[in-house]
Amino acid sequence: MNNLLLTTKATAITKAALVLVITATLGMTNACRPVNNPTDTAEEVLPNVVTLTLTSPQGSTTAVWRSTTDVQGTASRIDTLVLAAGRTYTGAITAVNDAKSPTVDLTKEYQEKANEHQFFYTITGDAQSRVTFTVTDKDGNNLPLGLAFNVVTTSGGTARGTLNVVLAHYDDVKKTGTNRSPESDIDINFPVVIR
Repeated sequence: MNNLLLTTKATAITKAALVLVITATLGMTNACRPVNNPTDTAEEVLPNVVTLTLTSPQGSTTAVWRSTTDVQGTASRIDTLVLAAGRTYTGAITAVNDAKSPTVDLTKEYQEKANEHQFFYTITGDAQSRVTFTVTDKDGNNLPLGLAFNVVTTSGGTARGTLNVVLAHYDDVKKTGTNRSPESDIDINFPVVIR
């Protein structure tokens, strides 16, 4: 009977030791993982509000895209970007996540990590031949960033189209200033009208 009791205690101690060894090993594995490792499971914060603001001496225009979730979700608000014909605008884009508390200003993050990001602006539809977007800000490698831009519209009648805004995120792909990364943090469409 005493031998059975000793064997049971030895088995329990062995199991407890094994659990401790496994726990310690897992702890060391996680502690040694680099913070910027792509396999890091930390939640990525994406914007749920994207705002375009265009100003000119003759007046300004703003368009807001808002989602109840994030840029992968369905828009709960999307404004039409209304542009005047024959006008030059100075533009800026901002992105925040106000579903978080406190609100996360992602515009600042894109500025700080400019070498890893680039905005692309593409007009389609009837407005395509009437609107020119020119990015005016650069990253640390003198490549386009796209938080700031100029917009020029030509004279003419009413034209409609869509403005596709993509924020390419460069992790595994080298940023060249013209290539889009397959990974994007923003990919949304604003209706556009020129009057």
